[in-house]
Amino acid sequence: MALRRDSFAFTAFLGTLTALPPLSIDMGLPGLPAIEASFADAAGRGPLTLSLFLAGFAISPLICGPLADRFGRRATLLDGLLLFSIAAGACALASSFSVLLAFRLLQGLAAGACTILPFAIVRDLFEHGTARHKLSQIAAVLGIAPMIAPVLGGWVMTVSDWRTIYAAQAAVGLILLIVGAISLDESQPVEKRRSLNPAQLIESYRMVLSDRIFVGFSLLYAFAFACMFAFISGAPSVLIGSLGLSTTMFALLFGLTSCGVLVASLISGSLSRRHVASRKIIMAGLLLMIASAVVAVALVPAGAITTLSLMPLMALTIFSFGLLAPSTNHEALENLPHVAGAAAGVMRCMQMVMGAFASAMIAVFEPFGHPALVMTGLMAGMALAAGAIYLWLLPKANSGQDHRA
Repeated sequence: MALRRDSFAFTAFLGTLTALPPLSIDMGLPGLPAIEASFADAAGRGPLTLSLFLAGFAISPLICGPLADRFGRRATLLDGLLLFSIAAGACALASSFSVLLAFRLLQGLAAGACTILPFAIVRDLFEHGTARHKLSQIAAVLGIAPMIAPVLGGWVMTVSDWRTIYAAQAAVGLILLIVGAISLDESQPVEKRRSLNPAQLIESYRMVLSDRIFVGFSLLYAFAFACMFAFISGAPSVLIGSLGLSTTMFALLFGLTSCGVLVASLISGSLSRRHVASRKIIMAGLLLMIASAVVAVALVPAGAITTLSLMPLMALTIFSFGLLAPSTNHEALENLPHVAGAAAGVMRCMQMVMGAFASAMIAVFEPFGHPALVMTGLMAGMALAAGAIYLWLLPKANSGQDHRA
């Protein structure tokens, strides 16, 4: 039986697809020390399992977006889920660290395909305020993943070993594959599909990258994501290393802070149902993100960085991203329905590149300065850049948003 587009099950299915990256990354964090101990050449190199996954994830949308525009969303998604499950299963059976890294790269490629397609499917099936509301619901489902994935990974490590983590990821992929094969209808009509010849692909990306509104909103989204990811990357050094929190307390606070994305997504969906303009929602999110990041930076030279002073500001930053993300996604894809797959692919690629950049900057500069200053300074810089993009790169969108429900 096909999933009805207005059903909770349909939204939950799409949301779970978008949650594959945090499941694949955060769930594996507790197992990194065990991986390093399992292979002679893996000492100190456990984080490479994350880097290779992110590399594959960043590349994948550029490949899978055009494939989805040519062959349809359903076939591309099912192939991606099959590849994800095979790669995760191969990681669980890896006989060497090099083999593990190779299949993590492949897993990232597959996860990228699965993650971009829900946004293209929403663009196919819904318009304007309804699309924004549906994206908010998907984001709410996505917001749960970072809260539970590390806990699940830690629980697995108490009853088994790191290989079981990847086996569990393979099982999730297989379940989604079965559900999709049985219940998901194609959302893109055959007459709207595009050719895969090189000239057509180049033309698709030319159309996407020449759309000022798309590029502007995609950059805004990428920099806002980088602001949040700077916190995710820097939080362990600041909270555990500098402020002395236990790992248990860190996990608890991190999970509670992650609730901000869920709450904000629900609020964003409610505002969309009330026909609040996207411009107003995005502006509110940006102002809140900039304010919280700048105040956090100011606490460092004042010597006022404590868990009590820092965490509410970080929660506000994550909340602000959850507030602006659905509307930003919708606005970026609004004018490109005929190349929604390619556009969603480029947008996800930009997001992951900026997230990886933020993480790399944390790793590069932390040894040379105060970890809290590095983290909050990078967050403020990314938030201000997102605000500048909104003000200076999107004047047409900024003036016309009130006409979009």
